[in-house]
Amino acid sequence: MSKSDSLTPEMIKILKIFGLGSILFVLMLSFFNEKRANNSGKEDSILSITDAERIYFKNVRGLYYDIEGRDDAKMTVYRFGKRLIESESPLINLAILINRVKDEAYIYVEPSWDTNYFKLRITLDDEVNTFDFKSGDKLSHFEFVNRIYPFLRENAYFEVWKDDKWIPILENEKEIDALKTPISDFYRLINNPK
Repeated sequence: MSKSDSLTPEMIKILKIFGLGSILFVLMLSFFNEKRANNSGKEDSILSITDAERIYFKNVRGLYYDIEGRDDAKMTVYRFGKRLIESESPLINLAILINRVKDEAYIYVEPSWDTNYFKLRITLDDEVNTFDFKSGDKLSHFEFVNRIYPFLRENAYFEVWKDDKWIPILENEKEIDALKTPISDFYRLINNPK
């Protein structure tokens, strides 16, 4: 072994400083990093559910729902059993869909008349709010429900634009409960404390 092949004391000192500095730098970054890595292989979603929430809903709250299995979509559809199905006035019902593959739950708006778009006007304490609903992806249904839920908890007056006029909707407690109950069950299912 020649003298030029061996590590000189200066080179050993540089390697020690570099190695110690690298270790200290990594440790320092790890102490100040608040974001944790998601190593589960799944993307975090506001609509994701855990096994405990799914089991509670299926065994406790699911008893109050009509259940439809959709094996083609690998989903289970829950419709509130006390919902109004037939009425002279327009109705809005909701369905809770549980996606077994993605471990997600969705809420789906089902108007009683054939439409993919409608306007809802809500009056509360002389303040008028108008919301447009356009059937779309899972988030459009979720956002619409989030917007109307606070008004369902109050004594608001609801109207829907149909046949070129505003028609009263959700006029009695049974109609309002048919929306409030599935929404609160859905929030519990996705662990959203509304």
